[in-house]
Amino acid sequence: MSRIPFIILALIALLFALVVLAPNFVPAAAYKERLETAASEALGRRVTVGDNLSFRLIPRTAFRVDALEIANADGFDGPYLTRVENADLGVKLFALLSGIVEVDRFVLTEPDIYLERAADGRVNWNLAGTAAGGTAPDGENGSQPSAPGALKELRLGDVRIVDGRARYADAGAGQRFEATAINLAVILKSLSEPLEVKGEMVFQGAPATVDLVLTTLDDLTAGRAANMKIDAALGAASAGADLSLTAPANGSPTYAGPIRLEAPDLTALAALMDVELADAPGFDRLDLAGDVDGNDAGMRLSNAEIGFDEIEAQGALSLDWSGERPRASGVLSTENLDLRPYMPPPAETDAEGFPAWSEAPMDFSSLRNLDADLDVSTDAILLNDLQVGESRLLLKIDRGRMTAEIPELSMYGGQGSGQLVVNARGATPSFAGNFDMGAVNAQPFSRDLLKHDNLLGLGSFTFNFTASGASQAAIMASMDGGGGFDLADGALKGVNIAGIARAAAQLRAGGLNPAALAAAVAEARGPAQQTDFTEFLSRFTMDDGVVSAPTISLNGPFLAMNGTGSVNLPAQTIDLRLTPRASTAADGQGGQALAVPMRIGGTFSAPTIAVDAERLLRDNVEGTLRDTLQGLVRGDRANEDGATEDGTAEGETAADGEQPSLEESLINEGLNALFGRRGGSPENEKPQEEQDRQQ
Repeated sequence: MSRIPFIILALIALLFALVVLAPNFVPAAAYKERLETAASEALGRRVTVGDNLSFRLIPRTAFRVDALEIANADGFDGPYLTRVENADLGVKLFALLSGIVEVDRFVLTEPDIYLERAADGRVNWNLAGTAAGGTAPDGENGSQPSAPGALKELRLGDVRIVDGRARYADAGAGQRFEATAINLAVILKSLSEPLEVKGEMVFQGAPATVDLVLTTLDDLTAGRAANMKIDAALGAASAGADLSLTAPANGSPTYAGPIRLEAPDLTALAALMDVELADAPGFDRLDLAGDVDGNDAGMRLSNAEIGFDEIEAQGALSLDWSGERPRASGVLSTENLDLRPYMPPPAETDAEGFPAWSEAPMDFSSLRNLDADLDVSTDAILLNDLQVGESRLLLKIDRGRMTAEIPELSMYGGQGSGQLVVNARGATPSFAGNFDMGAVNAQPFSRDLLKHDNLLGLGSFTFNFTASGASQAAIMASMDGGGGFDLADGALKGVNIAGIARAAAQLRAGGLNPAALAAAVAEARGPAQQTDFTEFLSRFTMDDGVVSAPTISLNGPFLAMNGTGSVNLPAQTIDLRLTPRASTAADGQGGQALAVPMRIGGTFSAPTIAVDAERLLRDNVEGTLRDTLQGLVRGDRANEDGATEDGTAEGETAADGEQPSLEESLINEGLNALFGRRGGSPENEKPQEEQDRQQ
C-alpha cells in the first residue's frame, strides 16, 4: 500500500512528460503536410509553410510557423496573396475543442500582402468565395475541398503585426499603393464585441496612423452592416468617420455616415493617392465634412461643408475618382466665390496710375486636374479687379476646358447674364466671353476696371470678346470682339466740356490765341468741375486689341457732343476726337450753339484733353473762305439771273437732301483742293463738321 502513492505520482509525471516532450520527438514532416492540406482546403488556396515549425500543448497550445505563404488566385500577377516570415500562434486547447477559437497570442512578423483588383472587377482576396466555389488548390488532383466548419466564436488576445508590408494594385484604375513598416495591434474579445485596430505605417512614403473600431466583426463577415469608427492621419492630412460598413462577398465594400477630411496640402495628399495635380495656382487646401454614401470608386456627400482654397461652400457634392481624372458634380452655395488664387497676381499700380499689362506667364493647367459639373450660387465673386455680387454659375470643366454659364449676374448694382470660356487644353490658353448687363453703377465699375472714378451714371453695357495668350499683355494684344454702353443721368468728373466749348467759341470769335485756349482748358479742369449728361452712349469693335468707336454721343444740359476715335489696349493709348456743342439754351433747342472740336489723347495713366487747335484753325479759315466764295458766286448770279441772296433763284426753294447746286459743288471742290482732301464734299469727308455748322 505504501507504494501506491509513488506509482500514481510516477504515472502523472510520465503523462506530463509525454505531453510536454512528445512534440519534440515528432518530426515536423509528420504534421507539416497535413497542416498544409487542411489550411489549403479551408482557404481554397494553396498554403505552404517552412520546415521550421513547432507546437506545444503546455502551458498553452502554441504553434510557431516560418515562411507561411498563401497562393494568389488564378489570373493575378502577384507572386502570392500573402507571405509571413514568422507566425506565432497561441490557442487555448479546450476552448478549441468546443468550437471556440480563443487566441491569446497571434504575432505576424514581416507579413507581405498583395491585394489586387482585375480590370473586370475580380479581387484576389475573396477567400470564402474561392473555397465555396470548389476550385481545387494546386496538387490536389482536382478534388473538391470541403467547406470549413462553422465558427462559433473568435477571441483575440495579443494580436500584432510587426514590420509588415502591403501592396494594392487596381488594373482598372491603373493605380498602385504601398504601405511599409506596418505595426498594428488588434483587440477582439469576441465576434460580437468591437474589433479595435490601432497602429502606424508608412504609406506611399508618408507617415500614417490609424485608430479603428469595428462593431461587430460577426455582422461584417455575415454580409450584414457593421458600424466603423475611424480616425486616421496621412502626412499632413487627417480624417475621421462614423460609418455603416458592408463588405459583400462579391462586390466592393460600401459605407455611409458622417465623415470629415482636413487636407491643408491637397497637392501632396493627391500625390499619395496616385492622383497627379498640375503644378498650377490653387488646389492648395481641401476640407470636407458631411454625410457620405459611397464605395471605393467614389462617394456622394450631402449636408456638406466644403472648404476649397479660399472658398467655403455648403450643399451636396459627388466625387468620382475611378476615371482618368477625378470628377466633381453637385449643387453648392457660398458666401464668397474667391477666384483670385487661380488668377495672376494683380499688377502693382505705379505713381502714374494705371498698371502696365503683366507679361508674367499665366498658368491655367489646374483646369486639367479634375472634371466638374457644378451649380454654384454665391453672394459675391471675388476677382482681382472686379467685384461681382449675388450670382449663379453653371460650371462645367471637361479635360481642361471650362465653361461658366452665368444666368444670374449681379455687378455694381446692376443685373444681367453672361458666359465665360477658358480653354487650357492646348499649349496656349484661349478665352471667350459674352456679357449683357443693365442698371450698372458706373462710378465703382470704372474705378475697379479703369482705375479712376470720374464716370458717374447708371446704365447698361454689352461686351463680347475672344482672345488667346499666356499673359495679360498677350491677351490684350489678341482681343477681338465688340460691344457698347448707354449711360443715363450722370456726369464726367474733373472736366467741364461745355465750359471749354463756350470759352473756345468766344476766343475764336475774337481771333485764335493758343495761350488763351490753354488757359481756358486748364480753368475748366479740376476736381470741382464736371460735365453733366442725360445720355452718354457708344458702340465699339475690337481688332487685335484696338478698340474702334465710330459713334460717341453725349447729351446734357447746355451740351451735345458727338465724336469718334480709338483706344489701343496693348499700348494703353487713347485717341478720341470730339465735337461738343455748347448751347445757350438748357435743352439745346434754340439759342446760340457754339461748336468746338476737342481731342482726348495720352495714355491710360496720363490722359490729356485739349481743344483741337489744328482743326479749329482749319475750320475758321475754311469757313471764312467759304463765306467769301459764296458771296462772290451769289453776287455774280444775282447780277446774271436775279438769284436771291441765299443762292436760290426767285420762286425756287432748296429742299433738304437735294444735290448741291453747281456753284456749291465748285466751292466744295476748291476747298477740297486747298485743304488736301481727295474729293467729294466736306460733308462726306468730315460729317461732324457739317453737323457743327448746322448748329
